[in-house]
Amino acid sequence: MLRLHFINVADGDAALVEQIGAGRAFRMLVDAGREDVGAAEGSLRCTAAAYLRALGVGRLDALVVTHLHVDHFFGLGEILDSVAVDDVWSGYFPEPGQRIMVDPEAVKTVRGMQQCLCRWAELTDRMRAAGTRLHPVERDASLALTDALRADIACPEAAAGDWQRYAWREMMAGRSLGEGLRYWAAKFRNPGSLRLRLAYAGRTVELAGDCYGAAWEDRARPCDILKVPHHGDIKSVTPALAERLHPTWAVVSCGAEYNPKKDRPSRTAAELLTGQGAQVLFTDCFAAPWCAPRYQRAILFTILDDGTIQGPAKP
Repeated sequence: MLRLHFINVADGDAALVEQIGAGRAFRMLVDAGREDVGAAEGSLRCTAAAYLRALGVGRLDALVVTHLHVDHFFGLGEILDSVAVDDVWSGYFPEPGQRIMVDPEAVKTVRGMQQCLCRWAELTDRMRAAGTRLHPVERDASLALTDALRADIACPEAAAGDWQRYAWREMMAGRSLGEGLRYWAAKFRNPGSLRLRLAYAGRTVELAGDCYGAAWEDRARPCDILKVPHHGDIKSVTPALAERLHPTWAVVSCGAEYNPKKDRPSRTAAELLTGQGAQVLFTDCFAAPWCAPRYQRAILFTILDDGTIQGPAKP
């Protein structure tokens, strides 16, 4: 059987995928959430590391980092303190020992990207030293994770992804770039996010990172369970994407607090999915006139070997 844990890491992403059977468990983490998830009244949010410790997980067979934003990988530092990781897939890995100087004169978006690149360089050096195998994903790839579980990794548009990696390599090597290219490389992190499509027992799970709906609506295929991209904000789902995916379940990984600036989580996005018959769930205790709060450390699904999906009960 396959278990999916959409961990309540508040405003961030972390999903644990476990195949249990024959006396062994295969475990893969997709993103690692924030370093600090904060607190909210009634919320059961926790870091990804705390959740893994509670399960007694001391090793991950695989880790996928969909893109380099604070809320998707900064939590990895705490995980590496107690969890061994065999293999990591990401769209970019710095060279060993590289560091980047944060430009204090740059705009906030560029400074944030540089801080993320510096942190990612530190973490990849830690993983190399521990013997973790690092796999750059620059084109679409298909992975046979186990005999029964397959993952298709979808990359952004190839030329754009190559330009972003070029910009990052130049900055990490200490060479100067124009402000326009630096800003674009920072902003492309969301639409350039890796997406995973899991296949098990005839069922499909779409883990869409932060890839805006408009960036992949023309390539989407039906799925059973959708991890809604970009925390369910107004950019996360388009009418065409909702219709093409037509999921039975849709999980929004978000905090308890509504963000009006980004319309996150967005009622419009949720209604596009419910209009296609999906049950929409929120990882944290988000509440609105159209949404009752749920209190959980994770949203859990089980896919049995006959393809039966056991999901959370309606509140």
